[in-house]
Amino acid sequence: MNRWGAWLRRSGALLAAAALALVIASAAHSLFVQQALREVGARIPPGTALATMGRDLGGLAPALGAVILVALLLGFLVAGLILRAVPRLAAIAWPLAGWAALAAALWLMEVAFGFTPLAGARTAAGFVAISLGGAAGGWLFGRLASHTMPGPVR
Repeated sequence: MNRWGAWLRRSGALLAAAALALVIASAAHSLFVQQALREVGARIPPGTALATMGRDLGGLAPALGAVILVALLLGFLVAGLILRAVPRLAAIAWPLAGWAALAAALWLMEVAFGFTPLAGARTAAGFVAISLGGAAGGWLFGRLASHTMPGPVR
């Protein structure tokens, strides 16, 4: 496979990983916010809850999608460097890199703004749930990359 082909395939895998991470992170954010509203007495019918999740995804996609894309790119670059030295870690390196990338992005947003812009990430459980979207994205990246390139992704 030539360099351009490998680059295009990895880019596609990155975009797919970012899309999956965004959907999971947005859903987790929405569910944690809705639960917090229920705890203070709000009644949210199932149809409204699902519609809200869709609106949240649409509203978060531009900014959060860009943050996730950049975070995953950086996380996967670091994982790729580590895998050059220890290729046996490929099965866990990509999900771990995705999780760490989203966790770092959430933490950096809190440091930069003085608060967490994603209300769903303001609890430990919400933070973990949202950052697990990055792990799912990392898993998908590893799967797509390993099916498009011979040998471990480097």
